Amino acid sequence: MELREVNEARREIVGVVAPYDEVSYLTPDPNGERMRRGCFAKSIEQRATKIPLLRRHDQALKLGSSREWRDDAGGLLGAFGVNPGDAGDALLADCRDGYLDGLSAGWIPLGRTRGRDGVSEITEAKLIEVSAVAVPAYEGAVLAVRDAQDLDTMLAPFRARPDVNLEPIPPLVYRSR
Repeated sequence: MELREVNEARREIVGVVAPYDEVSYLTPDPNGERMRRGCFAKSIEQRATKIPLLRRHDQALKLGSSREWRDDAGGLLGAFGVNPGDAGDALLADCRDGYLDGLSAGWIPLGRTRGRDGVSEITEAKLIEVSAVAVPAYEGAVLAVRDAQDLDTMLAPFRARPDVNLEPIPPLVYRSR
């Protein structure tokens, strides 16, 4: 992933919050999970600029909040302002330096179906928070520190869908003697 120089004046992080149609096996469902396009539409409509930005889902410290959203075929894209101060500066530095290079959405499922392949498909969810993380559940949930003037310019390198192995992780089998 390409990280750009931190623009101190904007103090902004941009990235893919939820890549659509990508299967993740880092979820409680052993068959995997996929987010469907528009599953966060109601949350974005209701709380557009009030979604907190956290570090590794630590709700003790809100480090910023959402500024802008774009829902397209590739996923839910978000731009987040980062609070001034030591904690915000540390977050921007860790994102810039690649220590936290992914995004993870904290959400509550409100609607789900089962796909033909057995994967749980999230059709509606309440978006609670977004966190900068080192290992996102979805490979396509990448971020960048914004130095561009607009969201389209910033996200241009991420428009191509990543190669994702859709084969399930084989289950571990334990046998007692």
